[in-house]
Amino acid sequence: MVEKTRKLLLNIADWICIVAQVSIVVILLVVIIGRYFFNYTPSWTEETALFMLTWIGLFSSSIAECYGTHVRVSVIDNVFPPIVLRIFGILRYFLKLAFFTLFTYYACKIFSTTRQRFGALPLSYKWQVLPAICTGLFSLIFLVLKTKQIFTDKHEHDVEKDLEMLIDE
Repeated sequence: MVEKTRKLLLNIADWICIVAQVSIVVILLVVIIGRYFFNYTPSWTEETALFMLTWIGLFSSSIAECYGTHVRVSVIDNVFPPIVLRIFGILRYFLKLAFFTLFTYYACKIFSTTRQRFGALPLSYKWQVLPAICTGLFSLIFLVLKTKQIFTDKHEHDVEKDLEMLIDE
């Protein structure tokens, strides 16, 4: 059940990023063709591309949270013993929980209070905030699903695993 939930949310985030990326490519083709062949650029194209880029950025951060691929300082793995790394891992887990909880809370607050609309698009700014709510929720769920792993990981071979992955590529 845990793995199915993780895969479902991951697939949703992946597909949103794929559709948004394809949309950006199509929109930019419209801009290029319009500008250089017809001397006309639709007013909605730039705003829509930036709108889709926001969705990609936020949902890709939840994908990175699922895989645990956010940037980290790997020198720490070499300097500290496994017990300290385990404490850091648990501390990082609670900090992430707090961050994503606040992130989701304030995204919901902004979503419920905004009344603005886009200039060239017939959409409310709520659609710009919606991926932040989803990203916060997805990341919280990914963290909760990894709770057992966080508290039982002994961090004994983190550096060796990273090196093996680099060598295999």
